[in-house]
Amino acid sequence: MADHETGSNFLELTARFREFHRLSLSRYDSYSALYEDYLKTGMQLFDMPVGIVSRISEGQYTILAVAPDSVGFAAGDSMPLGDTYCSAVISQQRTMAVSHAAVDPALGGHPAYRQMLLESYLAAPIWVEGEIFGTLNFTAPEARQHPFDETDIELIELMAGRIGQVVEQDQADRRRQDALRRLRVNTELFESAFQYAPIGMALVSLEGRWLRVNRAVTAIFGYSESELLAINFQQITHPDDLDTDLAFLREMLAGQRDSYRMEKRYFHKGGREIWALLSVSMVRDETGAPDYFVSQIQDITAQKQAEAELLQQQRELESLNHRLAVLSTTDPLTQLGNRRELDRRLSEELHRSARTGEPLSLLVVDVDHFKRYNDTYGHPAGDVALRKMAKVLQRLARVNDCAVRLGGEEFVLLLPHTDETGCCTVARRLSGMVHSITGLETPISVSSGGATWTPAMGSTRVPDGEFLLGNADAALYRAKQEGRDRHCQSRGLSQ
Repeated sequence: MADHETGSNFLELTARFREFHRLSLSRYDSYSALYEDYLKTGMQLFDMPVGIVSRISEGQYTILAVAPDSVGFAAGDSMPLGDTYCSAVISQQRTMAVSHAAVDPALGGHPAYRQMLLESYLAAPIWVEGEIFGTLNFTAPEARQHPFDETDIELIELMAGRIGQVVEQDQADRRRQDALRRLRVNTELFESAFQYAPIGMALVSLEGRWLRVNRAVTAIFGYSESELLAINFQQITHPDDLDTDLAFLREMLAGQRDSYRMEKRYFHKGGREIWALLSVSMVRDETGAPDYFVSQIQDITAQKQAEAELLQQQRELESLNHRLAVLSTTDPLTQLGNRRELDRRLSEELHRSARTGEPLSLLVVDVDHFKRYNDTYGHPAGDVALRKMAKVLQRLARVNDCAVRLGGEEFVLLLPHTDETGCCTVARRLSGMVHSITGLETPISVSSGGATWTPAMGSTRVPDGEFLLGNADAALYRAKQEGRDRHCQSRGLSQ
């Protein structure tokens, strides 16, 4: 009896592996035929009612084939990998054989079990080029009476492995065919591009002789093809550019670079200079030794001329912009800064003082009785007085100070790093210098109002410029009320 059972098992095993041998030798004209044969054979060999070939990528489980086609799934259906038993196969990267999922620690609590109540599960990963491509799996809603054995596991692994080999070989064949197609296309494109390229193309020997040239090269240099093939490129290269060109070629021959690009000058057959953009790469033979150079030559003579003209225009424009910028911040009569310049500098100095904690003073100056001076001696004489007043402010101002004409007879002197005492000292010096102005119809004097802002300790608040200017204006008003020709200082400004 035992001998009979052993013989029966041997025959069954032989029959199963004969089926696998048939599968291995079969050739298929499509993936669908391959998958269908393996699924139907597997369902028979493992006594399982449902078989699936899946593709797994980026956490998605996609059905490539399913048998039979009446199980509620179809090729192309996709779902999250975590909703399938195959998530366990992928996470463990091995074959799984579960005869009773309800008591299996891996599948008993799995979402797929709760949804579909599949008790029997046999699956193997399909490996393609060292990575899991998908799975070959079979399922049944009933627990198996006889658990899967080692033969079942070995057989499904062989089947999954053979599917992977077919997929891998097909992908390799496709890549090879694609490479051959690209090579053929590229060869045709190169020949077409060489012959009909709008830029010059040439093959050049390692010694510099022209081997092949296209029509664009002959048009650029003015030589016929036969004339060029009889000479080398050195003979028509500008001597000032030849050493650089040859140095690049030596580096390529020494293996220090694969290509180079440079702008260089050639001589046209007619004697004139030609500017060209030269791009050179090297072709090697089957042993890796240098064979010849491929050169692309683009005539950029017109571009160079346009660049030179544009550069000159840019320089002229920059000069004009600079003059406009100066004019936009300069008072035309006195050449001092104007109100726009004051606003810019005042904002800068307020922020600087806020960072450094140093005081900032501002002096507003008004020429006394200037309307009477204008009415008495005329506006030209008044303009002379204003210009002389501006000269005094320029001499008085330090490097970082800013002298500005607000308008009419009113001026401002911005004094960074200056406290109240310093501001009063500057005002007194200014008054004395104004009294000493010569060449006027009659002596003039000035009234001034000063304001000093000292940042509060620990504060980063920056006041508006009008805050400082308004306090200085108020001090100037007091100076005028008190009789003019004097200075008043606003006290204790901080924010």
